Amino acid sequence: MPESSLIRFLSVMVVMLAVGFGWFPIGLSRLKGKGVEEVAARNQAKLEAKKYSMMAAFVYMVFMLSLVRLFL
Repeated sequence: MPESSLIRFLSVMVVMLAVGFGWFPIGLSRLKGKGVEEVAARNQAKLEAKKYSMMAAFVYMVFMLSLVRLFL
């Protein structure tokens, strides 16, 4: 991982935003397909997007630390 904390922070934020914005429409369409009304589906899709973006950030950080450990 790069030495700069700013680059580390930005890379984690990019991963979180990509997963969050990527999951929201998927979750929304999945919930609408199940027959959930619009407002409830949007709220549930937001919560799911936040949850999956946090999980992706955790996995990303663990992966990057493991990758650095290989080269030390």
